[in-house]
Amino acid sequence: MNLSDYDFDLPKELIADRPRRPRGTSKLLVVEKKTGKIKATTFNRIFDYFTRKDLFIFNDTKVNPVSLSLNDEFGKQYKILLVEEVSKNLWKILIKKPKIKIFKFSDGLECEIFNDPASKEWFIKFNLESKLFIDRFGMMPIPPYLNREPDINDFVDYQTVYAKKEGSIAAPTAGLHFTKDLMKKIRMKDIGLEFLTLHVGMGTFLPIKDKIIENHKMHHEEFFISSKLITEIELTKRGGNRILTVGTTTLRALESYNLFARPSDSWFKTDIFINQGFEFGLTDALLTNFHLPKSSLLVLISSFLGYELTKLSYEYAIKEKFKFYSYGDAMLIV
Repeated sequence: MNLSDYDFDLPKELIADRPRRPRGTSKLLVVEKKTGKIKATTFNRIFDYFTRKDLFIFNDTKVNPVSLSLNDEFGKQYKILLVEEVSKNLWKILIKKPKIKIFKFSDGLECEIFNDPASKEWFIKFNLESKLFIDRFGMMPIPPYLNREPDINDFVDYQTVYAKKEGSIAAPTAGLHFTKDLMKKIRMKDIGLEFLTLHVGMGTFLPIKDKIIENHKMHHEEFFISSKLITEIELTKRGGNRILTVGTTTLRALESYNLFARPSDSWFKTDIFINQGFEFGLTDALLTNFHLPKSSLLVLISSFLGYELTKLSYEYAIKEKFKFYSYGDAMLIV
């Protein structure tokens, strides 16, 4: 298939720049793979579609506040996203209108922006612990398509209630809908809740640029799967029950583990690109948000649900005015 097959028009008013409040009150689009049935409901009824001994798997990564706004001595502002710490206090960055620059602040804090001529990548070097700068200047790295600056509300809104292990520069957004109370109710239904960790990087959200989708290359992302989780997965499958992956990041970690038969209790890297024809080995159901046109995430959803049913589901969501993207509503594929 071509990249143009994954394009669609979305009214701007359906792009959510804030989440629905209170948390957990989002709309939920339920799509049945076998029957093609599409139904609208509310997110707090998600457990109605599962039975006891089913298993929900979450990504417990925690988003770092790595969006920095630094002013130079002339008052000019530089917006910087810390992408990856390549060595102690040295970070690869994304920056608009990059320029070699040294910043000096009170308390002896200094940093320098420079580029690598060979790779053409840009970096920032801190003279003291990176955490000192992040704590002082860092805001949550909300997506640019929200068309606003991050604020104090995003520290809560753009973090799951079960976030535990720091390392992401973007949220696993399907998990943003869950509240602690809802997770308690799910447990009371005797549905299992387990966790893995995949630190979300830029590669997950970068658009596909090649017209031939198969040529797209994903960036590496690190993930960790425990032996406890593997045991729970085996028990679930053996009992004939279903596994729900909460979000595309969780799915990519699980299917990478399954595809390459990796040992548990270790960190690994994956650059898996899930496209049409991929054989899913562990995922029975998927919870996700609505994704950008021409994105690897939309291709993944289409691979799991089927192209035509994905297209129909998105058309239905637009018609019924579901909210899209990171702070938008949710879609459950069963």
